[in-house]
Amino acid sequence: MPPGLIIFHKMNRLPVLLGKYPIAAIIAVGAVIRLAFLLSYYSDPQWDQLLVDSLFHDRWAASIASGNILGGDVFFRAPLYVYVLGGLYALVGHSLLAARLFGHVVGLISVYLTFCLAGRLFSRRTALAATLIHALYPIAVYFESELLVDNFFTMLVELSVLLLFVSSEKNRHRWYFITGLVLGLAAITRPVILALVPLYIIWVFVLRGRGQRSILRGLILLAGMILMIAPVTLRNALVADDFVLVSSSGGINFFIGNNAEADGLSAAMPQPLGRSWEIQDIKYLAETETGRELSPSQNSNYWFKKGLKWIVSNKTDFVKLYLKKLYFCANGFEVSNNRNLMHFSRGFVMLRPMPIAFSIIFALAVVSLAALIGQRELDRKKAFVVLLILLYFLIIAFFFINARFRLPVIPFIIVLASHGLGYIISNGARRRFSTVLIAAALLGIAGFIFSRTNFYNVRKDSIAGGYFNQANYYLYHEEFDEAIRLYRLTLESDPRYPESNLNLGVAYLKKGLVDSAEDCFQRELEIFPANPKALGNLASLYYLTGQNQSSLSMADEAISLKPYLAEPYLVSLRVYAALNDTAAFEKRLREALRALSDASRIHLDAALIFTEWKMHDSAIGHLTAALESDRVPIETDGSAFSYARAAADQLSGIRATAAYQLGYIYGLQGKLDLSIKMSNLAISLDSGLVEAYVNLLNAYLLSGRNAEASQLALAAKSRFPDNQLLKRVLERMK
Repeated sequence: MPPGLIIFHKMNRLPVLLGKYPIAAIIAVGAVIRLAFLLSYYSDPQWDQLLVDSLFHDRWAASIASGNILGGDVFFRAPLYVYVLGGLYALVGHSLLAARLFGHVVGLISVYLTFCLAGRLFSRRTALAATLIHALYPIAVYFESELLVDNFFTMLVELSVLLLFVSSEKNRHRWYFITGLVLGLAAITRPVILALVPLYIIWVFVLRGRGQRSILRGLILLAGMILMIAPVTLRNALVADDFVLVSSSGGINFFIGNNAEADGLSAAMPQPLGRSWEIQDIKYLAETETGRELSPSQNSNYWFKKGLKWIVSNKTDFVKLYLKKLYFCANGFEVSNNRNLMHFSRGFVMLRPMPIAFSIIFALAVVSLAALIGQRELDRKKAFVVLLILLYFLIIAFFFINARFRLPVIPFIIVLASHGLGYIISNGARRRFSTVLIAAALLGIAGFIFSRTNFYNVRKDSIAGGYFNQANYYLYHEEFDEAIRLYRLTLESDPRYPESNLNLGVAYLKKGLVDSAEDCFQRELEIFPANPKALGNLASLYYLTGQNQSSLSMADEAISLKPYLAEPYLVSLRVYAALNDTAAFEKRLREALRALSDASRIHLDAALIFTEWKMHDSAIGHLTAALESDRVPIETDGSAFSYARAAADQLSGIRATAAYQLGYIYGLQGKLDLSIKMSNLAISLDSGLVEAYVNLLNAYLLSGRNAEASQLALAAKSRFPDNQLLKRVLERMK
């Protein structure tokens, strides 16, 4: 039989095979849905628009793939997912397609685990229904495609519960150990799982009694977990000499969820920081208040105690806020975090809720729970799942709530919902309208209505954040017209959206529209009077327009608010240089070097100014310092969360410019060997730096190394055919 007919014959059997293996059919449907979404997403302009956490994870993973495996500071975020992503990048290169495909593969594994869990709790039919719902659940499909930990964490949580159930069935020590290993992996993905470990231990004792065997199995489970966590703890101690179990972000996240300005739904600090806080901010505030330098663990403890102090002092407000967060755990509204979900979902049919929305599965899960209790069928495994869901919500409500933070228990809610749906259908078909069925149905209806309410009057139609994040992407890529259009849409949706006027002003300034830029910066200050970025931008604008005293005034005010920001120092240094005020310049330079942990840009700018002043020895000192500057550890690099600041923090570019400038100065001083060495270094750091080629050509010619000069000239001419500076050098060579 020809190969084509063989394939056709096999394909004819596909429906039969799928009918025989329905789980394979459901997984295949889920895969097709995800592939269709991915193809649609790939052709959308938002494909490259990684936001906040996704952007940070991508940059961190790229750093790992480039060889920065150990890192340079305590983990601010739990590392496992990012290291897995970094391993993927090391294998296939930096690829968002590969990263998103990996996420969907993890998602499909999670779908299969839902089938396995549901099969152990209920009937095979219920398991298939749960698998199908999970395979089609829009929010799950979306988060699988993002470079976030939540999908990976969800899979590990499901696997840990499944293995716990297998352990009780197999009654073998090794299964408890494997369960502990997976719990440990979950902990170094998102440490919140550690708060649920007591539930796993209690399960062992409830199942096997309080004898020595139960104690042993509990210890074996803990040993497996500790085995996975210990390398991370040890790494933190070795790298930063600080005891941090997994990551140091717990304290600040706790404070964000428990303070006088907390809304319970966003990662916003109290004003003036708001949503735009960075790691530097929380470190500076904590150290200023305590009056001493703090390690990452001490910083985390400071913010935890500050949140706890607010709770103790404001018990009524805390209870109200805590209940609000619990309310949104059970509410149908998918609270956005990094990307505006409503804004994004409009463009993709696969992400529209269809009949599978949270309100539906929540209501059906309520039906299931009521039926299980009413019929006294809530056995230990089912009770464990119910407690897992409830305790998880009770725990995360101490922090803040959004759609992706409740994702890890969605599969368990879906399992209960599938049982509830089956319970209604089977009893309804048989016309068995028992008291339990009626009560369960009424409770389910009440649950649905409750889940659809909006007691806190949250604006569910606001898409300002979606426009703002897109605009930031275009601003970073210097597509200023599109950025301006999107910032205007942001302000139409929410005239007080933080930093929208600020960044709109930056886009105007980049286009040379100085008056429009100034108006935007002033509006930002009217809304947020203590915004140092707006003050810093006004300082830059006034410097560019020759208003030196106004520029210094704005820069001084920005420095008084955030003395650890480089931009106001840079502007004031340039102003003092323009005024030829050497004494004030050197005073501000000393202040900057004392205040900034990363002074590479200060060193470079100071060196360029010293070069203009013919103070070459001072210039060489600062250029050498810039060249030797250490990269800010990616684990705690606040700029890695933001497109807007990433370009300014590319240390390789600073080093390349410093090396080029050293080559230039050494050439002026006749130190040609050093000039050649530095110019070659500059080219190795940035092969697009044409000035370094010019330096090197001149040094070769002056050294009489004509053959090397000719060879370099050919390469430079090919690379920079239209550069006028290079053309002049090449003309002299003729």
